[in-house]
Amino acid sequence: MEKKYDIAGISIDNLFYDEVLERIDDLISKDRKGYIVTVNPEMILNAHRDNKFSDILKKAEIRTADGIGILWAVNYLYNSHPKSGIGKFATLLKSLAGILLNPKKTRSLLKERITGSDILPKIIDYSQSRNWRIFLLGASDGIAEIAIQNFSQRYPRAQFAGCYAGSPGPENDKNICDHINNTKPDIIFVAYGSPKQEYWISRNLPNLQNVKLAMGVGGAFDFYAGKISRAPKWIQKIGLEWLWRLILEPKRIFRIWNATYVFIRLIQKQKN
Repeated sequence: MEKKYDIAGISIDNLFYDEVLERIDDLISKDRKGYIVTVNPEMILNAHRDNKFSDILKKAEIRTADGIGILWAVNYLYNSHPKSGIGKFATLLKSLAGILLNPKKTRSLLKERITGSDILPKIIDYSQSRNWRIFLLGASDGIAEIAIQNFSQRYPRAQFAGCYAGSPGPENDKNICDHINNTKPDIIFVAYGSPKQEYWISRNLPNLQNVKLAMGVGGAFDFYAGKISRAPKWIQKIGLEWLWRLILEPKRIFRIWNATYVFIRLIQKQKN
């Protein structure tokens, strides 16, 4: 039985990338519908504050650990700690320092950190041998088209049904669903940013006739279209991609504050 880890009421699946692909294959081959959420600290906070969003995360077919904060939280919550106040605080500081100083331990309980930006091309690559049709929804005008061009060069046998920028507002749902249904994709990637993309998927997946799998991918189209530079591999590896994004986009400071300090306080309360 697969081990799951609870973080503030949201369970995280403990999977390798290959296991995610196998579960997607099983979902599509059995003609079922489902969606994936790649969970980061900000999503946990939103779920803690919003019961509807929490329900959306809980109903996902797969919930992976996206942010390094999720790996830290699992390690901190599921290892034994001292019971005294001073000991608890010292252990908290040690576990946070371990993100940089002892990354192997921070990642010891979860098999892999599975991000939306990384699983996206893996699914496209996998689709080449399955003849799945893929649709890209969201991002700014023209971005998804460029991303498809770049993906097509890298994965020449991948089948792209189309793309559309659109808007995540409910008033646009019917027009967007009609457009997608006309292209008959098996998989749809939605890049409206969280939580808008998860709300969109929850509302509209039942109305997408051919779509079996949906996944929110945040700013991934921007990365693969070359609009935004992703952090160097060594920064990704040590879990500081959020700092790289902050340097490139200083306006994200409030989101980073939530994903660090506020999230840490929430996890500390759960542990206590």
